[in-house]
Amino acid sequence: MFAKLFMAILIIALIYFFILPKFRTGKNDKKTQNFVECESCHIFGNIDEMIISDGKYFCKDCIKDKK
Repeated sequence: MFAKLFMAILIIALIYFFILPKFRTGKNDKKTQNFVECESCHIFGNIDEMIISDGKYFCKDCIKDKK
C-alpha cells in the first residue's frame, strides 16, 4: 500500500516539475520601451512620441514652442 502511494506521488511530482513547465508561457513577453532625452527641455520620453528635427530628438511641446 505504501509503495503504491509513494509511486503515485513520485509520478505526480515528475509530471509537475518536468513536463508542465514546458507548456507554461513565459512572463517576459513585455514590450520594451526606448526612452530618449529631449534636446531642449531635457526630459526623457518614449522614442515613439518624440520628434526628430535636425538629427536631434524633441518632445511635442518643445516643437510647438519652437514654431
